[in-house]
Amino acid sequence: MDTSSAYYRIARKIDEQDPHGAPKAEDGSIHEAFIKHLEILYSPEEAEIIQYLNLLDAFTSSRDLAEACGEDLEHVQKVLGDLQAKSGVIGLGDMYCLPMIPMVLNAHNFYPEIKPGDIEAGHLYKEYFIEGGFYRKYETVKEGTPAGRVIPIDRTIEASQKVLAAEEAHDYILNHADEDLALVPCPCRTRTEKLGTRECKDKFPIGACILIGGPALIFETTGLGKRVTKQQAIDYLDEMVELGLVSHTLNTRVGDRLICLCCGCCCSQLRGRTRWDNPDAMSPSNFVPRAGDDCIGCETCADRCLVDALALDDETGRIEVDVEKCIGCGVCTIECPQETLKLHRHERTSIAFETSRDLDEAMRRENHGE
Repeated sequence: MDTSSAYYRIARKIDEQDPHGAPKAEDGSIHEAFIKHLEILYSPEEAEIIQYLNLLDAFTSSRDLAEACGEDLEHVQKVLGDLQAKSGVIGLGDMYCLPMIPMVLNAHNFYPEIKPGDIEAGHLYKEYFIEGGFYRKYETVKEGTPAGRVIPIDRTIEASQKVLAAEEAHDYILNHADEDLALVPCPCRTRTEKLGTRECKDKFPIGACILIGGPALIFETTGLGKRVTKQQAIDYLDEMVELGLVSHTLNTRVGDRLICLCCGCCCSQLRGRTRWDNPDAMSPSNFVPRAGDDCIGCETCADRCLVDALALDDETGRIEVDVEKCIGCGVCTIECPQETLKLHRHERTSIAFETSRDLDEAMRRENHGE
C-alpha cells in the first residue's frame, strides 16, 4: 500500500478524526479494501485536492483549499461542487469538509440507479465491513457502547406503562427532533438490491431513513433527500413499522441526526444481532412484549419478530418472550389478532448520551484512547 498517496492521507484523516475511525486490517493498518473504496469515490485529481480538507466541525473555504493544493480557485470550486452532488464532500455555503465514515461507506447507495463503481464499492464494503469486522466498531464501538438504540411505537405500548421522554418514536420526532427532516433512500437495502442479494425483496420496500437537522439539510441540498414535516415523518414511520421494520436511532436523548427503519438481513446495525456475532449491537428499549390471558397462540407475532425472541409455550399455549434476545421494538404486537400482545416496561438499559456530540466524544475515547 502506498502510504504517501492522497488516498492514504484521506483515510488517515478519517481514522484520526472520525469517532468510528477507519476500517483496519488485522495488523492495525488501514484496510486495503477501504483505500480501494476511496479510489472509486474520488478520482486521482479529486483526491489530490480534497486531501487538504478535514472532517466535520473543521470546515475549509474553497479559497483556502485552492491555496493549500496550489490549484486555480474556479477549478477547485467546480471539483467541490461535483463532489458535493455525489456525497463526496459536505458543503455549507462556501465551506467544505470531508464526510464522516457513515456517508463514505454509503455514498454509492443514496440513489436507486446503478452507476459506475457502485457494484465494486458494494463488494469492497463486504471485505472491510463484514469480513474485516469493522461492523463491530461501527455498531458498538471498541468497548461495547451501542451506537444506536431501538425506539418503539406508541401504539405498541400498554396504556398503563410509564414512558419517559424520547423513549417512544412519536414523542422523539414531535418533541425532540429538529424541524428539518428529510427522507433519504435506505443505503443498506439499496446496497443489497444493487448487488442482487436482498433477501427481503418480496417483504419490504427499499424505503427511506428519516434524517434530522443538519444531515437532512445536507441531503436536501444535494437532491438526495425529500423534505417532510414532522407529521409526514411520523406517518411514514408508522407505515414502515406496520410492514415489520424496526425503528432505531442514535443512542442519544436529543433527536438530532436520524431514525432508521431496519430489516434483519440488510441493516448495518441490526445485522450485528441477526447475522453477526455482536449481541450488543443496537441497545434495546426498556420494554418487552407480554401476551394476555386471551392469547390464542397463533404465532403471528413470532413470525414478525426479526430477532427470534418469541416462541409458543407448549404448556401454557401462549407466546413467551426471550428477554435476552428481545430488542423491545414492538413490531411483533401490531398484527396480533386478539390485540393482547403489548409492550410492558422492563428496565434493562438507558439512553447513554444526551446528544450526538456526547456520543461522538465517547466513541473517540473508546476507539482512539482519547
